[in-house]
Amino acid sequence: MSDHSDLDAGPELDLRPRTAPVAPSEAEAVRRELYRRRRRWWALVAALAVVAAGLIVVQFLRSSTLYFRNVDEAVAERDSLGTRRFRLQGRVIPSSVETVGDDVRFEVVYNCKVAAVTQTTDPPELFDTPWIPVVLEGHWISQDTTTVDGPDDHVFLSDRILVKHTNEYEADNGDRVGVTLPPDFFEGCDPALSALADTNGS
Repeated sequence: MSDHSDLDAGPELDLRPRTAPVAPSEAEAVRRELYRRRRRWWALVAALAVVAAGLIVVQFLRSSTLYFRNVDEAVAERDSLGTRRFRLQGRVIPSSVETVGDDVRFEVVYNCKVAAVTQTTDPPELFDTPWIPVVLEGHWISQDTTTVDGPDDHVFLSDRILVKHTNEYEADNGDRVGVTLPPDFFEGCDPALSALADTNGS
């Protein structure tokens, strides 16, 4: 009878001692958690920086692409401007300034044309200077009103005002009109409008 003991024995057992996986120390675990938290924090900071930069770019593009119109041009182009936002330049008629609720209402004039304005933010202190040049940002709205030039059916609704002598005005509009009212500013205007120069402290 053949001896098959070698075939029946099967593979040899590995009797070498096993070494259990070494768990990371508590300090190492804390270090890894702090690292993960720092990465999440910097990712959040980077995301906020991108959003802030985007808002700045949008604001810059919005400001740089606004139409710029003097009062006479804006009045003549009301139909084409519609309710689009643009910048309006003129001189504030001193006697027209009044506060109504939370708004300030006044009139601006340029090249013998007058526009009524409703300002939804407080004007700067320099607004009190007679005939101060301003640049307003806003749009036309349909509203019956009466200006020193007579009845009108539109008002310029402004939510941003730049006044001559402020740093922001000088930066954006340094080449615009000066503060002093030129002697010929009302030349060719209606006599009633020209008389404003004498009655409003020019």
